[in-house]
Amino acid sequence: MLTESSAGTTRHCDTCGAAREPFFDSPCEDPVAWLCPACRTVETEVPRTSLSPEARRELGALEAFMQAGAPPPAVPAAAQPAAASVSPRPGAERTAGPERARERARQAASGSRELPVDIRKIAGQLGFPVQERALPPGQRGTIGRDGGRVVIAVSSRGGYTDAELRWIVAEELGHAALGHTALVASSAPGAGPAIAEPRRREEEREARAFAAEILMPEEKIRARFAELAPRIDQTLGMRQRETETDDVVHLLARMFGVTPTALRRRLEELGLLR
Repeated sequence: MLTESSAGTTRHCDTCGAAREPFFDSPCEDPVAWLCPACRTVETEVPRTSLSPEARRELGALEAFMQAGAPPPAVPAAAQPAAASVSPRPGAERTAGPERARERARQAASGSRELPVDIRKIAGQLGFPVQERALPPGQRGTIGRDGGRVVIAVSSRGGYTDAELRWIVAEELGHAALGHTALVASSAPGAGPAIAEPRRREEEREARAFAAEILMPEEKIRARFAELAPRIDQTLGMRQRETETDDVVHLLARMFGVTPTALRRRLEELGLLR
């Protein structure tokens, strides 16, 4: 079943009624599966054969982990990336989850006024330069090392739009800036993913919140949408309203350098579109 909340769409398990966790193949698209941590079931939205190899492997590992019910494996300290030198504002240490991530993103982009934000420049300023590498098929980006420094590696295989690459960099920067560790082992070539649940999923939520805030800052999104909202409000008829809404979404997406899907989700998350 689906219920609407202020944070978007929440799906509940038909078996036990607990809230399901979304599983994404691409951060710019809708969830492709939903996981229930309570009764350890998975509900898929698309055929598994349509998923990327990386997503199929990770989903399979998650299912195996839930079915085993074992405690999460530890990530070796040597595999943990260095945390970014981003100083949180007073009291930020007490916030948790996505709000902690949004706070870090606002701090990281505090000196940036341009649109779209130069995410690669910000990453470099924080000490995480972006490099293109030949990553395994299906892997869009990861945190790696170049000598003694931590870098953000993005796939050099092509096939991604500029907006998608910007999101990939922003999400990986979120992992690095927030000092995430649960995903590091899964990026080792030929190694199976070491998944620490529920920590891994919490880190994914934080990274997506970080990416959304740094690429589409709430203050700027609200201001730009307020300028364009009258175009939607003045329409007559549902079809015309949908058309005008799509036009506004695409215009804002180009302005902020993100995909229309990511932009629409951000507007819904902020309660600007319903």
